[in-house]
Order: sequence, then structure tokens, then C-alpha cells
Amino acid sequence: MPGTFFGFNTALRGMQAQQRGIYTTAHNIANANTEGYTRQRVVLATLPAYPVPSMNHPGGQGWQIGTGVDSQETRRMRDEFLDTQIRRETGTLGQWEQIQDVLEQVEIVFNEPSDTGLSTLMSQFWAAWQELSKYAESSPVRTTVVETANALAEAFNHSAAQLETIKNDIDQTIELKVKEINSLAQQIADLNGQIKNIVTVGDQPNDLLDQRDLLLDRLGKMIDFTVTTSSNGTITITLGGGGNLVEEVDGSTTIHKLQSSGSDVSWVEEDTQPPLTISNGELFGLQKVKSEVETYLTNLDTLAGELATAVNNEHKKGVDLSGTGGEDFFVAEDGGSITAANIQVNPNIQADVTKIAAATAGGGPGDGSIALAIAQLQHKLIPSLSNATFDDYYKNFTAKLGVDAHEAVRMTTNQGVLVDQLTNRKESISGVSLDEEMANMIQYQRAYEAAARMITTLDAMLDKIINGMGVTR
Repeated sequence: MPGTFFGFNTALRGMQAQQRGIYTTAHNIANANTEGYTRQRVVLATLPAYPVPSMNHPGGQGWQIGTGVDSQETRRMRDEFLDTQIRRETGTLGQWEQIQDVLEQVEIVFNEPSDTGLSTLMSQFWAAWQELSKYAESSPVRTTVVETANALAEAFNHSAAQLETIKNDIDQTIELKVKEINSLAQQIADLNGQIKNIVTVGDQPNDLLDQRDLLLDRLGKMIDFTVTTSSNGTITITLGGGGNLVEEVDGSTTIHKLQSSGSDVSWVEEDTQPPLTISNGELFGLQKVKSEVETYLTNLDTLAGELATAVNNEHKKGVDLSGTGGEDFFVAEDGGSITAANIQVNPNIQADVTKIAAATAGGGPGDGSIALAIAQLQHKLIPSLSNATFDDYYKNFTAKLGVDAHEAVRMTTNQGVLVDQLTNRKESISGVSLDEEMANMIQYQRAYEAAARMITTLDAMLDKIINGMGVTR
């Protein structure tokens, strides 16, 4: 049989285990509202019974007595598969949020349908030429043609300038995101070192692991990556293409920084790293939507250039009020090819409206056949505009913008719902429930009191043996 003092150790271990449970519960309650905190619980296990099985163990055969409880570890309640899933879906959410934000800005640029959009201004432009065909010698009507043409050209200029601003803003945002990624990588590397030191001596750095996981969650919204965990607690972060953002080299954690040039993102150490591939996250969304903005700007340039070419070709066929042959009605402000950014009405015509060539040579007073031909361009199918009219070509790509923007809103909403569902699942596993912690606190408290009472009882038994046995009165 075990010795007289055997039960003290069993009861003491019970008190120590419940005390550790109480402290862990207090830690959970204190961090109930801490971002990124993972609920912890003490893992308890019974100790081997006494005596161990053998042919000649003390006390004969047929008995064993438990030796109490051991608190093996303080474990984080976390699902790594769910973490990976949340980071992937959060990255997709970040991608669509960026696309939605930029496309909403582009929609404001075109402002369609409205009374001040390009579609309305083009209609007014054609209508002014139609009116000039009826009153070819009227100075007020000629002035109206120039003013509506100026308004149209300025609308092209303004829209192009705003789209360029949006592109520059995207580049600046990408640069900021890259700097943030490098900063997060450095913080993760620092935590890797601290975690390694603690794991090496056999301890569990739960709170540091929470901090690192929170940084990984933030990183996951910006760029896609995979994580590999080593036995010493450190992690390696691998980006698309196979290059490592964070890795352990010669016993210390090293980071490989990223750099940006416009919308292009690459490794600073391009010679030693494989080409970077980004397929998800905010960076991918910004790169993708910049390409779409460039497409809209190209469409706008094409529209402005083709409209100017068509009008100029007709205008140069006519003569002005003095009988002089017509010149280009639209010109490039910088003298190059006409684009949405540089289109303007010929300064000579702006200065003297009589230079508008509304008539054909020999057409006589009041002839407005050239003005009519220009007005009829409104309904002409232009091969270089996908065989559409000017108005239809503009409406086609602005309609596509509306569809793309609507899709971005829908995808952002749906992805947000999915991320919320996954986050709720994660919270059900890792989050702190105050009601549950209060129940645990009472459970540990009662167990602690019972173990303490056991020591009191054993003490009374020993007192009886020591001070009561063999005493006669």
C-alpha cells in the first residue's frame, strides 16, 4: 500500500491544476475584446497509477491507485484549416473591394446618363451643325457650333484627365500596399525569432502566436501566399511564383522585400528570386482594375480621335464665308495625334467663326451642305468603332462600365457575406464567451476548494495518527 503521505501529493497536484485553469480563465476574460486573441484552455490528463504493473510490485496483486492530475499544456483553440480559408476569402474580398471602389470613381467621371455627360454634349454638337445647315450665314448659329464643340472638347479633356488621375492614384495605392507588406513581413520575422526562442526551451508562446496570426490575416487581404510551419515554431511565407517573403536562413529569420513601379510589383532581389505572380488580394484587384481604367481611357481616345477625323475630313471639303477652303475643325493642343486629353477646337475658328466651312465650293449664299454632312455623321457607322455610330460606341463602353461596376458591387457583397460566415465559425471556436468562462471559473474554483479540503482531511488523519494513537486517559 502507498505511504501515509501519498494523498497529499495527489491533492496538491489537483490544486495546482485547478489554479492553472483559473489563471487561464482570467486571461481569457481579460482579453475578451482583444483583436486577434484566441481562447485558451488547460489540457488536463491523469498521471500514471501507482504502482506500475510488475510481477512483484508492493502490496500484492489486484490493486492500483491513481496519482492525480497533470496540466499538460495551455492550448490555443484554433482551426488552422479555417484560418487558411478565411485568409483566402478575405483576399478575394479585398480584390473586389478595390475594383468596386475604382469603378465607382470611373462612373462618376462619365456621369451617365445625365444632362452634362458626353452623350448629351455629342447630341448638342450634332444638333448645332444641323441648325447651321439651315442658317449657314448666321453668326449666332456659328457661335453656337463653336461653343458646343468647345464644351464637347473640354468634356473629353476633363474625362481623360480624371481617368489619368485615377490611374496615378492606383499606382500610389499599390506603392503603399507594397510598403505595408514589407512592414508586416518584418514584424512577422521579428515574432518568428521570439517564438523560436520560447519553443526551443519547451514553452508555448500562445500570445505571440496570436499576434503573428493577426499579421498573417492582414497580409492575406493584400496578397496571396502559403504558410509552412517548422518544428521550432517559425514559419515560411511563400508568395505566388515560389519566392519566399519570410524564411529562416542559417538559423535566423530573413525577409525578402517587394518593390513597385507603377502597377508592377516585383522582388527587390530580382536576380535571386523567381518571378512574382500575384493572383489574389488587394494588389491583384488594383492591378486588374487599372487595366480596365486604361481600356476605358483607350476607348475615350479612340472616340475623340475618330470623331475629330470624321469632322475634319468633311470640314476640309467645304469653304468658309470668304470662300477660303476649310481647315481642320479639331486639332491637338500639343500638335500630335488627337486624343481625348488634347482635343480642342481650332484656335483660328474660335477666334473667327466665319472660318467654319459650312458650304461647298460654288454652293452660293446660304449653302449649308457641309454642315449637313457633318450633322449626318451622327448616324454613320464607323468601321474603326466596331461598325457602330459615335453615340452607340460611347453608350456601349459606358454600358459595359455599368455592368462591371454592378458586378463588383455584387461580388463584394457576396464575398463579404461569405467572410462573415467564416469569421463567425472561427469565433465559435476561437472567440471568448464570457458566459462559458464564468462557468469554467466556478468549476475550477469548486475543484480547487475540494482539493484543498482533501488536504485538510488528510492533515486531520495524520493528526489522529500522530497525536491520538496510543494515548490513554
